[in-house]
Amino acid sequence: MLDNGPEKAALSIESIESIESVTPGVTDAVDDVAVCVVRCVEGTARLGMVLQHPDSAVGPGTAAPGFLLTAIEWYGKQVEQLDTAHSGKVTLTGAGAETLAKRDVLNSAPRH
Repeated sequence: MLDNGPEKAALSIESIESIESVTPGVTDAVDDVAVCVVRCVEGTARLGMVLQHPDSAVGPGTAAPGFLLTAIEWYGKQVEQLDTAHSGKVTLTGAGAETLAKRDVLNSAPRH
């Protein structure tokens, strides 16, 4: 398989089913878990991708908060990827999930 550079994906939020805060194994750390129905509008979204809300950067030179794509459900089955033009239910983990809204577009974060 040819490596054409980093994969890109964009997910448009169609609806938000739930947002909850969880405390992982790290002391004083809190992550949000958001379950959303999305449509993949560009590329292929894959498990483990970090997605960013382009409008939520904290300031100049500061990266937007990232959400780890931890689950994808497509037609009731758990899958590892969601291709362009397909819709599915995804689970996103990361701080700031309460800022997500319907019609927001999340873009894959560049890998370094």
